[in-house]
Amino acid sequence: MKKITQPYMEKYPNLFSPLKVGKKGDVYKNRLFVAPMHGPSLVDSQNILNDYGIEYYASRAEGGFGCVNMGEAKMDNLNSVAHDAHIDLTKEAQLQAVHRFNIWAHAYGAKTGIEFNHNGHFALPEYCNGMLPMSSTERIMPNGNHVRQMDLNDMKMVAKSYADAALMVKRGGFDQIVLHYGHGWLMAGFLSPLLNQRTDEYGGSVENRCRFPKMVIEAIREKIGDALNLELRISGTECVPGGIEIEECTEMIKIFEPLIDLVHISAGTRWVAETRADMHPSQFIDHAHTAKLAKYVKENGVKIPVGCCGNVSDPEKAEKLIAEGYVDYLEMARSTVADNHWAKKVRERKEEDIRPCIRCNHCIDSGNRVAITTNVLQDWTATRCTHCSVNPLHNNYEYRRHIRRTPYKRKVVIVGGGPAGMQAAIYAADDGHDVILFEKSGRLGGIINYADHIPFKHDLAKFRDYLACQVKKRKIDVRLNTEANADMILAQRPDTVIVAVGSETLIPKIPGVELKNVVTALEVIGHEELVGDTAVIIGGGMVGSELSIHLNRLGKKCTVVEMGQYLCPDAMLSERLHVLRYMDRAGVVSLTDTKCTAITEKGIEYTDKDGNRGHIEADTVILCAGMKAREELRDSFAETAFDVKYIGDCKKARIVKDAIHEAYDAAATIV
Repeated sequence: MKKITQPYMEKYPNLFSPLKVGKKGDVYKNRLFVAPMHGPSLVDSQNILNDYGIEYYASRAEGGFGCVNMGEAKMDNLNSVAHDAHIDLTKEAQLQAVHRFNIWAHAYGAKTGIEFNHNGHFALPEYCNGMLPMSSTERIMPNGNHVRQMDLNDMKMVAKSYADAALMVKRGGFDQIVLHYGHGWLMAGFLSPLLNQRTDEYGGSVENRCRFPKMVIEAIREKIGDALNLELRISGTECVPGGIEIEECTEMIKIFEPLIDLVHISAGTRWVAETRADMHPSQFIDHAHTAKLAKYVKENGVKIPVGCCGNVSDPEKAEKLIAEGYVDYLEMARSTVADNHWAKKVRERKEEDIRPCIRCNHCIDSGNRVAITTNVLQDWTATRCTHCSVNPLHNNYEYRRHIRRTPYKRKVVIVGGGPAGMQAAIYAADDGHDVILFEKSGRLGGIINYADHIPFKHDLAKFRDYLACQVKKRKIDVRLNTEANADMILAQRPDTVIVAVGSETLIPKIPGVELKNVVTALEVIGHEELVGDTAVIIGGGMVGSELSIHLNRLGKKCTVVEMGQYLCPDAMLSERLHVLRYMDRAGVVSLTDTKCTAITEKGIEYTDKDGNRGHIEADTVILCAGMKAREELRDSFAETAFDVKYIGDCKKARIVKDAIHEAYDAAATIV
């Protein structure tokens, strides 16, 4: 009999091969795991998994993943919590909710898990009935909290809370537990020589530092036996001097190996904020950057399945990592936020339909949490509502799915083929409307076409290509090289007009701004030869800061001048930390609280906050003082239809997230 080979097995034989795990020999249907993720919207006020949370996690099982892990759980009501949305495993009522999820996920053949993470020294009294945190070593935290050193009774109490929570997980119908032993939390606070300064039997050697974390695993096994698989998450490197490195990490895994079933490798430590770029790799870091660490672990004696995390998003690279022995399986988080059907689309050979993650990290920051705050709990910018820049249904599915679409087929004209215009066209076409898209240039993409010219923006370029591909696959009348005007639109007799004409560079009123050595950021990108050996960038927002990294990497010497107190003041926490880190590594010079007062043929004149004046010599001056909406052009379309909508930068110059979310709402609310 001829053997039948499915197309996905021909291209991805390793990615979709079963994985045998644990002493019971559980079979995971493929090598694609959803890494632990959580957020405030997934639980109710009592920290019980709500209906949206159930659907959120189950959608990943429906999306084809072999294992779906929930985010960190609350295991006691003492001093272990640093976030306000843990899934509370101390409440019997939780069992009903998680069973509903498990029944749903298991119907698709997915294994399920939940993460255990005691926050240790990072725990906040505000979430712990006023109790102060505890950890391996006494210390004063940057927020002023006093951390006491744990004694043996504390360790036994924590081990019991893990074991009791494990029994709840078993009763709840899960298949595994993820034990978070990385990123500087309590367990890593014992494992890390950077944080563990003890001189007793719980500090010093690798064996001693593993003693308490091992005690916890032993307590779990004593409570539930081999009923559940235990997966360990650990930092292969803490990315700071004096921290864990891969050699020590491998020794630790070998100590835990007889008690656990899988291990996946991460990187970084919450103790040093800069390493957020390693925990949640940004646009500046290679995809799957921890795979080489996982390979070291596999090649140095660890026999259980070894995985890695760190923005695995390209199917071919994922297949290659398994085929070449780097890992046995892959953990994915942000890629599943961007597209929860990632695995299903790969299996069906619909790779071009995968909505790519652009690694902006908006999904992991607490809803507009900026990086210039010192106390997140008192930060008026934090909305507690996280978003995905490319997927408007992430964290918004509950209400956006209830928007009442018109039952009538409408003629929709969209002006502008940037990200907002393309996304609006896609959603309108999906709702059955006749769509015409006008774009004045010869290609779709609008302002984000600049991503073609900056290497660390390749994820954004990939998202642009995804949108263009989706437009092409639908019955959308795309008219390139056509600059629309009101009369042209009126001639189409549209029911709805969606205006997405974008923004333009804001030219500041600085003496000398008209000189020949002055260019804008948009003029420079793709034409870097316009910039001399030295440059001054006027404006230290995200555009100016990222441009400085790009130019310095090309051998230019840039100085960024920002009149405000901070660089990238409107960026999210992770986003800003990553940009500042790589500005520093690229050798960018920056001046804040500094105002450019004049531009000359030889550079700029400036005044600092103390009134001191100075001069910076430069071959080129680059304007990055912001963008402004094309208001006059936008408003010229105001009377072209009964239903006229404005989206994206033509409302106000902002970011990709705003363009994509407004595009969804504009298309969904066509009357």
